[in-house]
Amino acid sequence: MELDSVAKVRYAFLRLVDTEADDPDLEVHGETATDVIYVNLTRGFRQAQRWMIGQGYDGWRKRGSAITSWSGSDATTGGTYNAVPTDFLKAYGDKSRSALVKTNGDRWGIEVEPDDDLRKGDYYYYRGGSSGQEIWLARGASVPSPVYLEYHYTHPTWTSSVTIDFPMDARALGVAYAANSAMQDAWLPGGPELEVKISRSLGFAQDEARRLARPSKSTRQMKKPARYGASW
Repeated sequence: MELDSVAKVRYAFLRLVDTEADDPDLEVHGETATDVIYVNLTRGFRQAQRWMIGQGYDGWRKRGSAITSWSGSDATTGGTYNAVPTDFLKAYGDKSRSALVKTNGDRWGIEVEPDDDLRKGDYYYYRGGSSGQEIWLARGASVPSPVYLEYHYTHPTWTSSVTIDFPMDARALGVAYAANSAMQDAWLPGGPELEVKISRSLGFAQDEARRLARPSKSTRQMKKPARYGASW
């Protein structure tokens, strides 16, 4: 079954966890059954995003709004900082390829570890703040204005009207991760057999999604020696 609608994804999830949408156990903590289903689908599809990005998938990429000012100062906070966008999942960059870009697309700065914050110059790092994840500039950084953060964004929260932003051929992966998330909940029926079923389903879905996540990284083949005429 092609998971081309919210209703079909819901059905696939319920079938995998071996329950019905009107199961009273889904409401044991006061939530509605729909809330429980969508909370697990939200968790599952975001976990699936992280897995696919980790496998090399290039999707869910965007450039954030222009950053023209920074909070704090070198003197008072040991650097300047900005909150990452609210839909931030993972930076589109690493220590060898900066996620901060100028208007023309040129990359700026070098990412370092948060505990390397004594560096001075054109460096940046991520660390948690009072309101969530933040991106910090090292002391003495000469950052252009504006500068933009390139990143992978999170899948929208699941609702009955959500626009599914996930490759069709890998949606079973999101469902499997959602079921895996549900294994932590008391309402989940079954026992070890169901857990094995869900774990096996997750493994199969990962195998399928891996081919999509790495389309240009096929298994290397041994090259045959060049042949000239009738001789090798």
